[in-house]
Amino acid sequence: MAEAAVPPSGALANGGSRLMGVGGDGSNGGGGDEGGGDGLVPHPCLQTEFDALFQYSRPRKPGLRTRVVSARHRCAPAALPGRLLRLLLGLFPALSWMPRYRRQDLVPDIISGFTVAVMHIPQGMAYAMLANVMPIVGLYMAFFPVLLYVVMGTSRHISMGSFAVVCMMASKAVLRYAVIPDGPDAPNFNATAAPDAAAAAAGLPADAQYTPEQVVTALCLGVGLWQVALGLLRLGGISVFMSDTLVSGFTTAAAVHVMSSQVKNLLGLRGLPQRNGVLKIVYMYVDMAQHIQDTNFIALGISVCYVSALFIYNEFLKPRVARRLSFPLPVELAAVVTGTLLSYFLGLSGKIATLGAIPTGLPAPTPPPMELLPTLLIDSLLIAIIAFSVNMSMASIFARKDHYSVDANQELLASGFSNVLGSFFTCLPFAASLSRSLIQHVVGGRTQVASLVSCSALLLVLLVLGPYFEPLPNCVLASIVVVALKGMLVQIVDFPAIWRRSRADGIVWICTFFSVVLIDIDYGLFIGIAFSLASVLIMGQKPKTSRLGRVPGSDIYLDFTRYHAAVEVPGVCIVQIAGGLHFANKDYLNRKLQRIIAVREKEIARKMKKEGAIALTMDKQTEIEAGNDLSTKLLGKDGDTSQIKFLILDMSSVCFVDPSSLKGMETIYEDFKVKGIVLCLAECSAQVYERMVNCDFFWKFPDAQLFAAVHDAVLFALQASHPDGNDVGAAAKEA
Repeated sequence: MAEAAVPPSGALANGGSRLMGVGGDGSNGGGGDEGGGDGLVPHPCLQTEFDALFQYSRPRKPGLRTRVVSARHRCAPAALPGRLLRLLLGLFPALSWMPRYRRQDLVPDIISGFTVAVMHIPQGMAYAMLANVMPIVGLYMAFFPVLLYVVMGTSRHISMGSFAVVCMMASKAVLRYAVIPDGPDAPNFNATAAPDAAAAAAGLPADAQYTPEQVVTALCLGVGLWQVALGLLRLGGISVFMSDTLVSGFTTAAAVHVMSSQVKNLLGLRGLPQRNGVLKIVYMYVDMAQHIQDTNFIALGISVCYVSALFIYNEFLKPRVARRLSFPLPVELAAVVTGTLLSYFLGLSGKIATLGAIPTGLPAPTPPPMELLPTLLIDSLLIAIIAFSVNMSMASIFARKDHYSVDANQELLASGFSNVLGSFFTCLPFAASLSRSLIQHVVGGRTQVASLVSCSALLLVLLVLGPYFEPLPNCVLASIVVVALKGMLVQIVDFPAIWRRSRADGIVWICTFFSVVLIDIDYGLFIGIAFSLASVLIMGQKPKTSRLGRVPGSDIYLDFTRYHAAVEVPGVCIVQIAGGLHFANKDYLNRKLQRIIAVREKEIARKMKKEGAIALTMDKQTEIEAGNDLSTKLLGKDGDTSQIKFLILDMSSVCFVDPSSLKGMETIYEDFKVKGIVLCLAECSAQVYERMVNCDFFWKFPDAQLFAAVHDAVLFALQASHPDGNDVGAAAKEA
């Protein structure tokens, strides 16, 4: 049984041989790389000696008694008011920054708020159409939930409200459970779709008849409850499961869905069947092709004019205007106003699809249909994660630019409670918009007071101006949506760059994109997350290994395949392991090390044969043919490898180990011991080494073969190769 080791200090990167040579009795054995001036041989510093030299002690965690006493002090009556105040300020951050609001921020916030409100009007009405609900719902969701987010949110710049991808995802539930009206004032001119089969499959009453607004409010409530639950569980880091590559592929594919859903409005087609499930987009285009003769040429002409005008402005005129004006021109609002006036004066309401009746005033608070919640759990969870990921991405960008912090868990709570509030006022789930957030920041918005100003402007529209937009053609809103999607659609040109940077990321992008486009948004997202996690697991299953060589005249060891000044130490194979060691890769590591030793032996054999200095003795019983099985030919009479005597593992880049991997390391030690190869470990981190001690790793592995630095292990190997002491100093200097 090997002697148990003392845990390490953790400061292991600069080993003992760089600092001093420590003799067994604690005396200086000749420090430095070349030995002391008195001719003593440099002594390799064992890990136990390193710990004793630098007074290592393992940090102790507070015991149960200490934690109980500390908790009792925190819950004492005297400390309770302070804790409640901190809880209140944490839950409502506006209570902290509102009293310190600066007067010089008021004018920029007012300008920014009115500018964003102008964008909310066309975007809100257009994106509401994606969810097959009344266009006014898009304005509701930019008003009611935003009021609460201003008080609870931690981001100063993101503009919350309608978001195309979230609205598109919500439309799936609407098409499944709601009865969508047909007629000249229907949101998307869809045929009546009674969802009897879906309602029956979900366990709903057979005679259940839900309006699109009822379905989206139930969905909004579900999204809010999921986000509140995730926030209370402190799961704000859930967005890390959605990498930038995954989000890029998903949003690009979602943009394809959004654009495809608007083509029928651009063409003025009516009465098309609703499509859901696999290959939905393909069937949508087949239906449109079969009804192409029903194209409304008035709607088509308006669509061509508005799409062309908006595209030309965004691509060619907008950059020039931005250099001369400090605020953006509201071209989308101009499109809405001109489209409304054109339809009104030309009498187009009966000839093409228009918004129709728009209610004035604020909706009365109405609870969503609670019986729909169980059937919408999965849909609401997906939307909750997507919306939160978008929110945190936008919030983090602006926080880094302006040097402030955002709290992911608080953002979950703010979004969740805001969605719960919005569900009682006919709202869709809301999220941050990239375009509006950028405008709010660029125009000069400094706090969420800009959102309050935006809500005030929208209140005027809801109370007074809503009916004036009733003649607005649907094809104008569809044109605004299609042009706005350009930013997401052009992400497809980023794919070659993603593929060049990382094949794994490229596979995740392309699988996510085609899964979302060809299957469906929710299933495609699940598939994308699965591929993303699988790529992480595959990378973690194979830790990186590299052979190290020594830079002559130093104690620096580098990957000799990359640094050609480094040379390998004769008789010693040094391998650096990078990554985590766990149950899934312990066998892979064993096979990898076996292959590395075999390759090293073949290289040595080829070099010796090339120099004419190799002499092979053929065994008469085995009759091994010359030139075959070099590893066998290098075995001595006792079966020991004649060239490689020491295998040193550089553990400095190993971030963690688990008990199974330590069992695998013991197997590696035993396997190489049988072959006559001594296994040494070097530069283990404190966390890794303490895990070794906890798992009784040193009952089998001798702690005398664990070193503070790679150079200490090399010195040990050289001294062990010269047990009689002859030329040890010369060998050490040569190494």
